[in-house]
Amino acid sequence: MADEVAYYSAVSSDHEEDPYSEIGLNSVASGMPIDGYVEYNYEVGRKGRGPGQFGGWIQHFTVSHDGKTLYACDVFNKRIQLIDLANRKPIHAFPSNMAGFKFQARGISVLRNGNLCINCVGFDGTSRIGIFTPEGRVVSNFGQGTIGSSCAMTVDSMDRITVMDRRRMQITTCSRDGKILGTFHPQIQGDVLRLGSDNRGRIIVPNHLDNSVIVFEPNGRAVYKIKPAYGSGHSFKYPGAVACDADDNILVCDVGNHKVTQFSSEGVFRTTLLSQKQHGLWRPHDIVATPQGNVLLSEVSQTYIKIFCFSARRY
Repeated sequence: MADEVAYYSAVSSDHEEDPYSEIGLNSVASGMPIDGYVEYNYEVGRKGRGPGQFGGWIQHFTVSHDGKTLYACDVFNKRIQLIDLANRKPIHAFPSNMAGFKFQARGISVLRNGNLCINCVGFDGTSRIGIFTPEGRVVSNFGQGTIGSSCAMTVDSMDRITVMDRRRMQITTCSRDGKILGTFHPQIQGDVLRLGSDNRGRIIVPNHLDNSVIVFEPNGRAVYKIKPAYGSGHSFKYPGAVACDADDNILVCDVGNHKVTQFSSEGVFRTTLLSQKQHGLWRPHDIVATPQGNVLLSEVSQTYIKIFCFSARRY
């Protein structure tokens, strides 16, 4: 166990396949792994500029609180797409424009009131956080000049918005009305391309080059580092995005090992949730876990999202 979780005392501030194939046994969101059923439900998205199509790799997406609507950043077409997950049909799209600027949306979350929080990335200090209604109306924007070059964003269950400034290597947390709540430097070498958060408001940071994941308190205190030992069978080879399920288990996209690994809220390895061998994964990079027990993920350079449906149905 010691080689997997290091605790800190303190730290400074167009791919053809059967879309309904049953693909193995696994579990999600349980205290311990259970015998369950996982079904590869379907893919959404294709390359293009039309409704339900994406201009390039889908890297940032989220799901409505009821699990029925997918909100996805179409970065290259500079728009947000809404897709009905029940029938896999596009609902509508709206541009990620504000205050006379056209932004690339590189991060999206649903706030408690149902509005969308979007990390709007621009040039020369124009990056900011935008709050939009699901219909695409701009409610507010803030952070210009303070969040810097924002390369990653997460929003916790209390609507605290956390962004990473890649130039200053600084993490900033603010309220949904733009008030700065705190900043800290995570002391990580290299880019931080993704962030996650749990129900306690802790910030989860994949350290891509160190092959580890670090969990911070909102004040910047590092709680622990997940770095499984080489040869353990679950060591990382470039951890990508992270997400938490309903029980605060941490899901890590292990890009180089083509799998998704589940750890407890205290950083203890639980199971390999999805893998190349069982589930056909190839370089999974971004992930969302829904309260309804679904896991959505995208793979490097692909213009679709795969959806896996987990349940406790037993054979």
